[in-house]
Amino acid sequence: MIKERAWIAEIHLSGIVVMCALRLRWCRFSFLLFVAFGQGVTFAQNANPDSTEAVLETIFSPRRAPRARTMGLVQRSFLDLLEVTRPKLEMALVIDGTESMGAAIVGIRHALRQMVEDLQRYKADVSFQIVVFRDEGAQSGVASFPLHTPRIAQQDGTQLRSFTSDPEVLREGVEQIQIESGAPYFPELIDLGIHRALTELNWSRAADVSRWILVFGDAPPFDEGFMEAGSRARRRIATQQLISTAKRLDIRISSVLCNSRDEDLVSYRGVLTKTQQFMNRLATDTGGLMLDLSYADIRNAIEDAARIQRVRYRQIGKLTQESIAAARKQAREQQTSVAEQRRIRLAVLPHVLLADLQSAGAFDPARTEVQIAAELRHHWRAVPGAELASSLAVERQVMRFKSQGIRGEDLLPALATALRVDYLVWGSVLEKDGRLQIQSVIYQQATGQELLRHTVGSSGQLPVVEVMSRLMNRLVEKVIESGADPRLAAALELIGAGSLAEHRLLQPVTDAVDARAPLLKGFELLEKALAYPVGSAEGTPLLRQSRRELELAQRADQQNPLVALLLANVAFNEGQALLRRGQEDTARVHWERSSRWLKSAFARRAQARFSYLRLEIEADYALLIKKDFAGAASIYERLAETRMENPLHTTLRAHWMLAGIHSGDWGVAHAPAAATLIDGAQVRYHLTQILAHFEESSEADFIRRQLRWDDRNGENRFEHFPQIHDAVAEQIR
Repeated sequence: MIKERAWIAEIHLSGIVVMCALRLRWCRFSFLLFVAFGQGVTFAQNANPDSTEAVLETIFSPRRAPRARTMGLVQRSFLDLLEVTRPKLEMALVIDGTESMGAAIVGIRHALRQMVEDLQRYKADVSFQIVVFRDEGAQSGVASFPLHTPRIAQQDGTQLRSFTSDPEVLREGVEQIQIESGAPYFPELIDLGIHRALTELNWSRAADVSRWILVFGDAPPFDEGFMEAGSRARRRIATQQLISTAKRLDIRISSVLCNSRDEDLVSYRGVLTKTQQFMNRLATDTGGLMLDLSYADIRNAIEDAARIQRVRYRQIGKLTQESIAAARKQAREQQTSVAEQRRIRLAVLPHVLLADLQSAGAFDPARTEVQIAAELRHHWRAVPGAELASSLAVERQVMRFKSQGIRGEDLLPALATALRVDYLVWGSVLEKDGRLQIQSVIYQQATGQELLRHTVGSSGQLPVVEVMSRLMNRLVEKVIESGADPRLAAALELIGAGSLAEHRLLQPVTDAVDARAPLLKGFELLEKALAYPVGSAEGTPLLRQSRRELELAQRADQQNPLVALLLANVAFNEGQALLRRGQEDTARVHWERSSRWLKSAFARRAQARFSYLRLEIEADYALLIKKDFAGAASIYERLAETRMENPLHTTLRAHWMLAGIHSGDWGVAHAPAAATLIDGAQVRYHLTQILAHFEESSEADFIRRQLRWDDRNGENRFEHFPQIHDAVAEQIR
């Protein structure tokens, strides 16, 4: 799963990966990696795009556009400009056609189709023109119009070149751009190219049309007043005249300052400040933007964005704040498990002394204290309405407080506030002669006091694998008996004797003593690995360690479907890392391994310790292996119901999977069932449920970003949902 700098992966013990933004405080977990919001690389696209190609591939795509600040844009992005424009758009591309721009022109040719498709998702009517400028010595002349479009006669007798919305005409025109000498000097006639775009094109005057010029160049114009008789080089149009003409015609001028070829770098750098000043003034004074590719960090951000997977889209229409509020009201009135008043938020810390929590290795997955915290998170999620902060969120907050000098007893209230939890669970562990004594404490954020504590130890009659179940049972009993916290007691009282929730609460993750430690360690290592970018020096070895631990767990507990699911996850992510490095054949081996582990989990689903785990395995198997999309949707519908036996993370994931299925993702669009399954209204319903009840989840963050959610107007500005799992569906069989 390829990630931006802000992304972190989190996992639930009963399942596998979702991607979560670091700034989010809550994540609800999914069973399978296949629901991850990875930005992976397809097999067909360019893994190393030119910077200019990358610009056109990304800046008009909500999915692939880097953040505005990443591109050096302080307040607005190109998407922001696009979203506030009128229903129709006319765009003139003004391109430097000299030798130093050779790579950039090739990039424009490659990316033009993608740019047109991106723009057409926003605007039903988009039309184009192209102006190519050069210098006095060019064989094709100082400027040319490579598009073969009709000329429109004007009342004064002049003829203006029309715009075209025909992508084939546009493609043919770009292919005809000739790269010619820019002699005698590095400055070019960029001023003339922009002026011709302003004055020789048939710009619409209609009120519903936005008018843009997008300039691509690597050199400034000649200085104003410059003229040389011998070479005929001279400045043609003053900058202020260009700005005044653009304002009169209501045309925005944006610029992309491209890189130059290696042999021109000395000249390029010598006039770079002038190029920046010229382009920046045009953009600033006409309401456009300037994207400066002379900065390495901006180039890297754009090129990385262009490697994000190209996907298909499904138009789904508008989500609204009113529909989100209505969903919340309905849950509140019906008192379902997703209603806000039913939520219980907790964070579980490694069971080490508070004085040692900020020491080196306190969060090491090899430590028994960390494995105990992982298992406790698993048990606490059985409580109806419970949400658990991730171990990585806890670790990073603890380390942040260490740098701020917050330590010891002061950690508890600080952590509870920062993590926005109602309760912290922490404690200590004594280990001797293979036996454990565990003390667990519940800290109440509302009072800032310890709520209760309990100690339990393993023995010949109470094996290690059952200690945590005994501990949870006594903690629940004490909360209810004491009556000290009516809210937590009310949540725990919903767990009826003999119920599925009680079964989840008290069941150990494994009955095999030899499997417990490697299972919990492998799980924690996997979670840490996925906090890093795919293929990174930090994450790759953690994946390998996780695989080794989980293989040990699998050998000790071969019938446990959970272990098979985690191994499927590891194999998937190792394949993604290899794919990122261009090792496609080796990546496919890991994808096949991931498929085998999923099939193994399905074969052992009867041994699943929880009903929802069995159902999710069956749903994922139907979706990914059998390609029984209708059958998968039916099971996910059951899991999306707000029943007590369905944990919140399962409800969230079910809504997410159903949104994908009804949008045509997962290969549904190409299946016979597409006619009955693809439904924009159903997509809106499930996305609304996520935004209403899981607003701080990674899924909600993904929805808001991909659909360009507008808080001010309470609706999405982009109406197309990406089908991000088609490539995965092709590989997992």
